[in-house]
Formats: sequence, structure tokens, C-alpha cells
Amino acid sequence: METNIEIKPLSEKFDFSEVPGWYVLCFNAGCPLHEGCLRYLAGANVPESMDTAKCVLPHRGRDGQCRWFDKTAVVTMASGFSHLYDKVLKADYTSMRKAITAYLHGTKQYYQYMRGERPLTPEQQDGIRKIVSSYGYNWEVPFDRFYRAYRFGTPPIEPGE
Repeated sequence: METNIEIKPLSEKFDFSEVPGWYVLCFNAGCPLHEGCLRYLAGANVPESMDTAKCVLPHRGRDGQCRWFDKTAVVTMASGFSHLYDKVLKADYTSMRKAITAYLHGTKQYYQYMRGERPLTPEQQDGIRKIVSSYGYNWEVPFDRFYRAYRFGTPPIEPGE
């Protein structure tokens, strides 16, 4: 198993371009939870060019409880898996690809993940590793790149996906 994985570190300056468009922001500096909240960190780094945003209303969190609280967490994401099948036997290729496609919720998403257009969370990376190992392969899955990033809650499920 490969252990020398290059992981691009998290930038010291918050990069607002990494905030997903669906992510709800918070601007409530008076909230007792704001220091550990990723929604507040994102809101505090909104670029001047932005005019509007979905946000948590100021009366939320006053009592130390907020259903919108999103604890700031940094994880190692993977991007792309263009060489995943290089060592896979031809007999395993189709069924493995179908299993991974189903795991990643369909063909459209599968190709977006494979090309690196969507990041793979640590849980998704482990899911792919488990599928590969279920076929008897014990090599490390060759994701194209790894990088440290903030974990932005859970995206809403879009109709038709």
C-alpha cells in the first residue's frame, strides 16, 4: 500500500470561491457559537463584489442553540480517479465500474467525480476503497490529487439527481 501521498495544504487565507453556492451564510457576530462556526467564517469572508446571499437570520443562536451551526472542520478531499482501472483485470472492470457508479449516485455524478469536477469526501474515498478491495485488490486507490479543505455541511439533494 502506498503511503507517500502529497496533500495540498489548506491556504492560510480563507478562499470564498470554495464556498458552495447552496451554502447558507451567517453574519451574526453576537451569536455565542460564531467562533467555531463555518457559516460565520464564510460570511465574514464574503467578497465585496457580492450583493446578496442566503443567510441565517440574526435572531438565531442567541440562546446558544442554532440548528444552522456548522462546526468548522478541515478534511482531506480527493479529486479525480482517472487511473483507477489501470491495474484492474478486464473481467472485473465492468462490474466494478457499475458498483462505483451506483455508489456515486449515477452516471452523471460518476463522471464528474472521475474527472475531478466534484470533490470526493473522506467517506466517499473509503467507499470506493471498499468496493475495490471487495474485488480482491489490495493496492491503494490512485486518486488524482488530495487537498485539505473545509467541510461544508451537507448539500441539499437536487431534483433529478
